[in-house]
Amino acid sequence: MKKSIIISTFTACSLWLSGCQSVIDDPTAAVEERQTMGVVLSDVGLGDQSFSDAAMRGMGELRETGEWFVDYRELSETETYQAGFEELVKEGHDVIVGLGFACQEDLETVATAHPNQQFALIDGVSELPNVLNVTFEEGEGSALAGAVAGLETESDTIGFIGGMDIELIQKFESGFERGAKSVNEDVEMLVDFSNDFASPELGRELAEKQIKEGADVLYAAAGLTGVGVLETAEKYGIKAIGVDSDQSMIAPDAVVTSMLKQVDLAIVEIAGRVTKQPFNDHVILGIEEGGVGLAPLRRIQWDEQEMTQYESVERQLKEGTLQ
Repeated sequence: MKKSIIISTFTACSLWLSGCQSVIDDPTAAVEERQTMGVVLSDVGLGDQSFSDAAMRGMGELRETGEWFVDYRELSETETYQAGFEELVKEGHDVIVGLGFACQEDLETVATAHPNQQFALIDGVSELPNVLNVTFEEGEGSALAGAVAGLETESDTIGFIGGMDIELIQKFESGFERGAKSVNEDVEMLVDFSNDFASPELGRELAEKQIKEGADVLYAAAGLTGVGVLETAEKYGIKAIGVDSDQSMIAPDAVVTSMLKQVDLAIVEIAGRVTKQPFNDHVILGIEEGGVGLAPLRRIQWDEQEMTQYESVERQLKEGTLQ
């Protein structure tokens, strides 16, 4: 089933109503005046309270400018990434975006077959001449999250749960540990990988395992699996740190902050770089570019020394001097 941002009943549409009247008045003229983007969402799709939902916010922001029409596909409907990309190619979009490293192989297959079509890949790097690449400095944002964990732990044991033991997720892991040890040299970090980004139940199991081993602050980079981690932290009365989006609503009594990976910014960044001639480039979004950061701190009371330690980590990350 085709899903257009303009006619979508997704919750975010309530934020766009002020801009819908011109489309309702003359939909053909409105669409013709706009550039168009097609997006193939990550495997979990909408409702992941993380990566895909963040992309949807960026798509909504483009829609609000009145200059863009955005369409999207979910893997649950197209069954393969390749089918989603091929459908969007047929629609003739100015740029077609693949969301997440898992879609790279299928994106490259379709991009190779359509060299005059501009593609963009978020969270991966392709060498194809018609693919624009956008990646993030996840390690920088995770180091901030680690600094929070290092200051908040009472047991000097924190936990990290990754969705898969791959280079991308290892950036979250290493950044988290680096940030924690920069403010608390005694901290120890437990690490587990779920090998599944869509299993809250598995997230709960791994979280319980780490809590029993003494972890009192948990951080998960595991998509929907991470939701189970946050819920379990709340169940056991310990602290947790969300990822990608502000996940405080999932477990409000546990989540003290979230590492923000601004996928919405990536969507907007891609739109701003689209040209008539397909090209290859690599855009890296870190703290300086506003691509990563932290959501507001909640239920944290630091003294002056602790605040100074955190601010020092933040400053060193911006300067590139954090060891």
